[in-house]
Amino acid sequence: MWNDLEEFLLKLAIENSEKTGQKTKMVEIGVGKFQTISKNLSKNENIDLIMTDIDPANEDIVKDDVFNPDMSIYEDADILFSIRPPGELQEAIMKIRDEVNATLIIKPLFNEDLNIKTQKMKLKNYNRASFYIYEK
Repeated sequence: MWNDLEEFLLKLAIENSEKTGQKTKMVEIGVGKFQTISKNLSKNENIDLIMTDIDPANEDIVKDDVFNPDMSIYEDADILFSIRPPGELQEAIMKIRDEVNATLIIKPLFNEDLNIKTQKMKLKNYNRASFYIYEK
């Protein structure tokens, strides 16, 4: 499942880079300690990746609070994504998305629904991965 989500994000980033002729700026919001996908994506030459969290686990992660975000981090982002964000963070993540007009992908916990009151997020199944997406 994680490989499929990573593959989808990579495919989306490469398509964006080919369309714009520039690197795709991706921001993972609330990275926590699960950084496998981000570390793999950051190795791709078409991707400029920033990881954020309120309590960074290491120096590769930028400290940010989604309830009082530093919008300079998200400025010009093409893709925002968050893996298993708690329900109480999801509305704040959507507000960031609305401000920067980026594609947003949220992968909730396996048995959890999205906690955002919008019809714009659509459930997507990609191979064995299922997640919600809002395309800009």
